[in-house]
Amino acid sequence: MTADGLGLARRRVEAAPWEPVFLPWWKDVWEPGQHVALIGPTGQGKSTFACGILKLRKWVLALDAKGGDPTLAAGGFRPIKAWPPPSKVRDEIAEGKPARLMITGTTRTRREMDRLVALMQEAIEGARAEGGWTVYADEFQILADRRMFGLDVPVEQMLISARSAGSSVVTSFQAPAWVPKAGTRQASFVVMLKTNSRDMIKVVAEAAGREWHELADALDELPKYHVLVIPQDIHCPMVLTKAPKVS
Repeated sequence: MTADGLGLARRRVEAAPWEPVFLPWWKDVWEPGQHVALIGPTGQGKSTFACGILKLRKWVLALDAKGGDPTLAAGGFRPIKAWPPPSKVRDEIAEGKPARLMITGTTRTRREMDRLVALMQEAIEGARAEGGWTVYADEFQILADRRMFGLDVPVEQMLISARSAGSSVVTSFQAPAWVPKAGTRQASFVVMLKTNSRDMIKVVAEAAGREWHELADALDELPKYHVLVIPQDIHCPMVLTKAPKVS
């Protein structure tokens, strides 16, 4: 990977085009059991990046807090209404085929909300017990909010204890202050989108062991829809990339 011409080299940032450079590197460094935190505003590309990296995992379970996420649908995720998944899906998994499953639904009534929350909790606990799954917790601040989904405890348990079973969690949220600390601190990689919030940058920099002003300088120059990948290993450079649209 090589640095671009935006003055990022001196800030230990390397630019990596998606297909020829970033994906092969990411496949090599993102090991089973390692978690990823995606941080940034809605509509800037978190789901697009998530779908891009989740293609590298065999068993994926997406928790769609918003309901009907078009990016997840375009990414080939199959909605399920029960856990364990239907026998056909289980047979495919037993045959070694990949599984890209999604729990989603409407929450217009309290009954619909309770049903969806119960299914998500059962799926999280089932995936943690089985091992080998990668769980995508989209809009983690909504999933963790006890006034809404209240799934903070089961997701945190997976973040803390599932590594030994080769399970990974990809959390997506708008700000570290809005979610449990484990969402950031347990991540082997933090992926940030552009932000002007120095408070947010300082929180992430502390969790990642980086100089906050170095991170702030890089984010100030981050182009729209690009991300900055921050490895937990402070000796590794940060990586600038852009995921292609999901089609």
